[in-house]
Amino acid sequence: MLEEARELLILGILRRAPMSAYALNRTVRAHAPLYRTLKQGNVYHLVVKLERRGLLLAKTTGSERGPKPTKSVFRLSAAGERRFHALLAKIVADVQAADPAIEIAYVLLAQLPRAKARAMIAARLQAIGDQEKRLSRLFGAGSDRSGGGHLALAHTAARLRSEQHFLRESLALFDSKKWHPDWEL
Repeated sequence: MLEEARELLILGILRRAPMSAYALNRTVRAHAPLYRTLKQGNVYHLVVKLERRGLLLAKTTGSERGPKPTKSVFRLSAAGERRFHALLAKIVADVQAADPAIEIAYVLLAQLPRAKARAMIAARLQAIGDQEKRLSRLFGAGSDRSGGGHLALAHTAARLRSEQHFLRESLALFDSKKWHPDWEL
């Protein structure tokens, strides 16, 4: 899942504006706490990998700085655009998505029309509720468990409840006319 989150991040940044791998790396570094799972070499390697898979298109331009007279500027291909939407939907829908993945997805929701982003949040809320019911059905309240089993189940249940609270608050923001009238970036 983290590999897909890295891919989503790169596609999402390049979706907003074409840029060189160096500029892309600087953008990721500027927001390093959120993107802590990406190391510098990973950005360059991932850009090359995405280009080879046909998700990015490269254009050679003159370079103002650096050791080379030219640089490649990358942008999303049509396949990259489709992959961006598919990954975003997959990560938002995954109730077990790792924190960095879901954080990246939440940031990139702003690139969608507001109604579509709201629908994805509502679907996640439903999926989280279904997961909580599934756990309750499988394991009960957890009070009959002891030790590590109890701690693990209690932690999972608390995270699910917290996520549901967050998603309900998010839906209220989406429904507020005062919140972010210029939603799409």
